[in-house]
Amino acid sequence: MFVDKEKQLAFYASYHHETINQWIHIICVPLILWSSMVFVAEVETGLPVNAPQLVAIVYGVFYMLMDPVIASPYLLLLFAMQETSTMFIKEVENPYILAIALHVVCWIFQFIGHGVFEKRAPALLTSFFQSLLLAPFFVWVEVLFKLGFQKDLHERVNHIVCKQIHEWKQAEQAKSN
Repeated sequence: MFVDKEKQLAFYASYHHETINQWIHIICVPLILWSSMVFVAEVETGLPVNAPQLVAIVYGVFYMLMDPVIASPYLLLLFAMQETSTMFIKEVENPYILAIALHVVCWIFQFIGHGVFEKRAPALLTSFFQSLLLAPFFVWVEVLFKLGFQKDLHERVNHIVCKQIHEWKQAEQAKSN
């Protein structure tokens, strides 16, 4: 394993510990990734793959390095996203307007999730690129956890997360004193 999966998941999970915020992200993160693929669907890459395929490949490789067993089924979702984003551009009238609207609404919901339910700034303010790359994998793993898969991993990550949240709360309290 080239990437410390538990460390990466714990980083992201420490910003997404509240159930409602998790569900907001489970719904919105894939839609944000998909709408991002729509935005680049007509971009020439100079490669034998289009831009959404390239995005799916980059995400897929990163996730396979973290955990091939967990990532393998998600590759199907990445494939579906890149295929449908390309079809969306060709088949739908005003595809960019619709994709922008979806993108913006999903980001708004996520910020509401952090402000109202987490009461904490989003992870992307701490590590922008890590958050953008890790978010789809995290929500996939969160779904698997909710379905009862990978219980040992879930417990280990949750233990790290509880410690990180405790440390964050102590730091916040020290700032206010």
